[in-house]
Amino acid sequence: MSTAVRIVTRSGIQRAAVGCVVLIATMAMTAGASLATTVAFTTAPTLPALSAVTLNGQSQNTFSLWSNAMKITSSGTNTGWNLTVNSASGGGKSAVFKQYCPSATCGSDSGPGYVTGGFTLPADSLTMNTGGAGWTTAGTKPAYQCGTSPFCPIDNSTATKVVSASTSVALGAWTGSGSTVLTLATPASLRKLQTGEVYRVNVVWTLSSGP
Repeated sequence: MSTAVRIVTRSGIQRAAVGCVVLIATMAMTAGASLATTVAFTTAPTLPALSAVTLNGQSQNTFSLWSNAMKITSSGTNTGWNLTVNSASGGGKSAVFKQYCPSATCGSDSGPGYVTGGFTLPADSLTMNTGGAGWTTAGTKPAYQCGTSPFCPIDNSTATKVVSASTSVALGAWTGSGSTVLTLATPASLRKLQTGEVYRVNVVWTLSSGP
């Protein structure tokens, strides 16, 4: 699925948009059924539509609230588990926000797909602050890792740990609560795109067992 930020323009500047597609991946690391935790999404993370950005010729930070609706289940032997996020490339994917045409044509560009040689944003343009996120389940809770600055990047090819559950966290179902603040950093040189196009990035969320 995808999420987009609408670029609100001032007089004389056309509109552009920024988007993010989320690819969900789960991984249960089971060296043996009795040796590791089996962990999976019941409800996977789904990034929201991002807040509008007003083009003003300056670098900007634009903030969006993301409701923490994920649900995670764990079972088996309690070895702990982790949730990480990173961007992905190859096979029609992009590890940074890149110009993308979702239709057969977008002006002079062909699609659907990423525009060859298209405009991009730097890696780490989208970060998350999990200081307001929590869990509804009682007991020792999985620990969010992105509540203090520098906050966790989402659009980076290196996996960043977002949640860590030690062996003191009981096996079972975990339901997210609260909200996460997403910050989109856009440079003064942000370029407008052709009608219908967005900036898009591919993102992977991974669950794995272990400390």
